Amino acid sequence: MVMRLFYLSSGKKTLSGLNPNMIGAFRRLERKRKGFRFESFLSLKEPRRKLMRKIRSFQPDVAVIFGHDNHDLLPQLRKSGAVVGLWVVNDPYSLENYRWKVPHYDFMVTQESGCVPFYRRMKVPCIHLPLATNPDVYSPQSVSGPYRSEICFVGNGWPTRIRFFDELTPYLLDKKFILVGKKWEGLKQYGRLKSNILNRTVSPKEAAKYYNGAKVVLNIHRANNDVDKNPLLLPAHTPNNRTFDIAACRSFQLLDCRRDLNRFYDPEKEIVCFQGIGDLKEKIDRYLVQDEERERIAVEGYRRTIREHTYDARLESFLDQLKILLRKRG
Repeated sequence: MVMRLFYLSSGKKTLSGLNPNMIGAFRRLERKRKGFRFESFLSLKEPRRKLMRKIRSFQPDVAVIFGHDNHDLLPQLRKSGAVVGLWVVNDPYSLENYRWKVPHYDFMVTQESGCVPFYRRMKVPCIHLPLATNPDVYSPQSVSGPYRSEICFVGNGWPTRIRFFDELTPYLLDKKFILVGKKWEGLKQYGRLKSNILNRTVSPKEAAKYYNGAKVVLNIHRANNDVDKNPLLLPAHTPNNRTFDIAACRSFQLLDCRRDLNRFYDPEKEIVCFQGIGDLKEKIDRYLVQDEERERIAVEGYRRTIREHTYDARLESFLDQLKILLRKRG
């Protein structure tokens, strides 16, 4: 059976380079996987008149709209006769932006396991596909100078993170730390901390340098309703893509525990999570001085990541699940 998959996205940049990661992995799978064909269209980079030409030429039997901001192009995909799915990677935080669009699709793809029951209650088949990493971007490397720290966090200052770092500030002040990302001006002691804050978005390759330069990389997940766009308060159980990016750099990370974490890593052997600020401070103190244990855990996490959590591996799983879904449709 031949599967002809059409991937439609805005092509906008993201911190982890999601579109190039996805497209690159699909292209490699096209060369590797018998009976799989792939085509893509990026609406911010290609003229829209080219979309129908590509669809007519490629004749897809299945299509995915990656992100909800191209919902207006759904009618053009429908004309092809393809089965069309909506693929979201910001569940449940932005659910209110697109939940009304869900019934218009034949299936859903979500990165968050906690949202799968919601879509299925809407009678829309749903594939749970966690995010992953691109080891061509996130990989072990030697760095120096401004990239080196004891403690590092890369990400934006969402409200729950602001409260988290407000509580952690007294502890951080006598450490060599760096925060990288936007929206940190809301910190109560921003004036004292700003010399340690790079208040801008960095490229994936630069983020990888900060991960490689830190003894301890913090990974603080967002709260499930941190921007008031999850009115149903759907849970967030799946680790974020930063989990895999950090591990792919063979860097040691401390992350707040998520329910699904042990589906991806063996806690304490391949990755370490914490419960609350007190536990976090104790573990930072421990792992800053226990170099061998810290590096052993980072190596085990790296091996697991390269084996199971690359985009190539993740999208191969997606194609297998998609094949089953299409077979059930008949």
